[in-house]
Formats: sequence, C-alpha cells, structure tokens
Amino acid sequence: MKKNIINNKIKNILSTQKGMALLTTLIFVFILVTFAVALLTMTSNDTKLSTLQRDSTKAFYLAEAGIEKALWHLNTPKDLGGENIFLWRPTSDDEWKVEVVSSLEYCQIYISNIGDASLDEEDTDRIEITSIGFVENENEKVVGRRTVIVTAKIGISPSNNVSYDHTIFTDGNMTLNGGITISGSIHSNSDITANGDAVDLQNGIATAFGSTNIGIDGQPIQDYPKIDWEYFESLAKLADEDLTDINEGHYYGDNTSVVFNTNSSLNGIHFIDGDVKIQSVLTLNNATIFATGKIDVIGSGDVNSINSPSTPLALIAKGDITIGGSVHGEGIIQTEGTFTSNGNVNIEEGVVYAVNGVLNGGGGAINLVYSAAYAGMVVSGTGVEVYIKTSWREAY
Repeated sequence: MKKNIINNKIKNILSTQKGMALLTTLIFVFILVTFAVALLTMTSNDTKLSTLQRDSTKAFYLAEAGIEKALWHLNTPKDLGGENIFLWRPTSDDEWKVEVVSSLEYCQIYISNIGDASLDEEDTDRIEITSIGFVENENEKVVGRRTVIVTAKIGISPSNNVSYDHTIFTDGNMTLNGGITISGSIHSNSDITANGDAVDLQNGIATAFGSTNIGIDGQPIQDYPKIDWEYFESLAKLADEDLTDINEGHYYGDNTSVVFNTNSSLNGIHFIDGDVKIQSVLTLNNATIFATGKIDVIGSGDVNSINSPSTPLALIAKGDITIGGSVHGEGIIQTEGTFTSNGNVNIEEGVVYAVNGVLNGGGGAINLVYSAAYAGMVVSGTGVEVYIKTSWREAY
C-alpha cells in the first residue's frame, strides 16, 4: 500500500506540466543573450580591425609621401627649397621628421649610401631611402606604423630648362685661338679666353660665369645637358635584336674600340664601349656615334653629318673629342671631356658642347652656325642628373 502511494507521487511529478513554460523561456532568453554577446563581440572586433586597418593604411601612405619628399629634396637645389643636392643624408641617428598631416600623422626618413662614388660632386651614385610612417592617437600612442624602403641611383631626367641654346657651350674653360667664325651665342660656366686674331662672333654674344675678354662676364651658371648613356646603349642593343632591319644601329660589344678606316655610311645609333678613331670618309645619315672613351678624327678622316633636328646628336663621347681631320654638316657634337679642334670644322647648322673647349682656328677653318631648331628643344635621352627610383619594398 505504501509502495503504491510512492509510485503514484512519482508518476504525478513526472506527468505534471507545471514550470515548463518558465524553463523554456529561460533557455530561450539564455540563447538570445548568448547570440547578442557574440554579435556585440564580433562588431567590436570588426570595429577594432577596421580602425587598425585604417591607421595602418594611413601610415603606409605617410611613408610613401616621405619617399617622394626625400627624392624632391635630394633633386632640388637649396635656392629652390631643396636640400644640398645629391649630398643630403639624414641618418638613422638623426632622422628627418616630416609632419605630413599633423603632429600625430608624420613620417621619419633616413638615407644611407649603398654605391660607389662616381662623380666628383656626388657622395655616391646609389642610395637607400627608408621612410617610416606613423599614426598616433590623442594620447600620443602609436596606432599605425609602416616602413617603405626604396633604392635610387643617379640617372638622367628630361627637363624643359635644359636644351641646346648656344653654338658653343663649355661647363669649364673655353679657349678660342683666332680664325673662328661663329654665328650664334656662346657661353662658359667658367672662363672664355680669345687669343690671336679676333673671333668673328655674329648674331649672338659671349657670356661667362667667370672672366672673358670678348663678352659679358659674371653671368649665371647654366645647366649643361647630360647624356643618358644607359638609354642609348639599350637602344643600340635593341637595334641588333630587330630582325626586320627597321631599327638600324649597332652595339659593338663590351670594352671594344673601333677604327673606321674605310669609307662608309651609318644610320641609327652606334654605341661603342671604348675609343673611336675615324680616318676615312664617314657619313652619318641621322646617325649618332656614342663612345664611352675618346673620339679622334685623324689624318684624312672626314665626318659628314646629315642629321635632322629630330635626331640631332652626331658625335657624343665620355672622353675627349679631338678633330684633326674634318667635320662638316649638321648636328650636335658633345663630350664630357675636352673638345679640341686642330682641323677643319664647318657645322651648318649645329652646336659644340664640352666640359672644356679649345678651338684652334689657326690650324684650320672653323665655322659654326647655330640651328634655331634647337632653341628650347628637349632632346630625347638628355636632361639633368637626378636620383631615380630603382626598387621598392615594404619592410615588415
């Protein structure tokens, strides 16, 4: 009897529905709260990630802006707002801080030398620029930081301020030894000295930064056009690879000097990694000879340059150019060394540009007539020296 009473109570407890609604509600509320907390956590994390991404992106563009500012200051003279051109070097011990947006959004820059000295006025021909972009919050805590590293080398950039505007231009001294007829202006970034018979200077004036006895001294230094040797070397090599013969020209090989001793005619770009001797009749039909060494026109050597204003470069050398024979026609003669004329030079129309120039009219007839077509014209492959980016990477 007692046992039946206990069993009936157990059955009543198990069969009753009282409290189930509350339990169900509690479970449902728990699930909702769990989802809400998870959703809030995800939203908070997404907001934080979005903020981090935004600040990191800002820092990246700040670092990129620092690279461009550094290159501008490297390539711009002080009198135009830049730093000491080519030589400016903020270091890791003394970084250059630029507040690009504000004191909380800025970049720090330093520059290191990674190349060998190449030109006297430059500390190195290759550099590495490191720019670090920073973003700070209102408590001056860094919340975004990115680093960009760029390598750069000295190259040639076209410039509207650099053109062949003089009949004769020397970056150093110019010496004129009589018997010379020049139509157009001449300029020296150093001194001009005229010796012997009077120089017949027509349709122009002589100006010099230093002293001169035939013109106006104390004039401003002018930019001297620089040759992009790598550019022209690559064009000559491309001409060799052109199987259609549309692009005429030739690359003569590394460390190879050339002697032109038979009468011939050239077209296109001829790049010689060495010296050139011309001792025969050589006709340049819109052709250019580039020599990394010297160019000598000797004995019966006779260069006839037929170069239009669209392809004006004729004889270009890193070393000296010496005229013992004859040069006539149209085009630009330019050397990074000394131009010496002891023979017959009759350039109508064209120019002579050299670091130093010695024109001996007594040894031959020298007649130079400027081509008005060159005035203000930027010749492809020439310009001013600047640092040019060669590689880019982000440091993590």
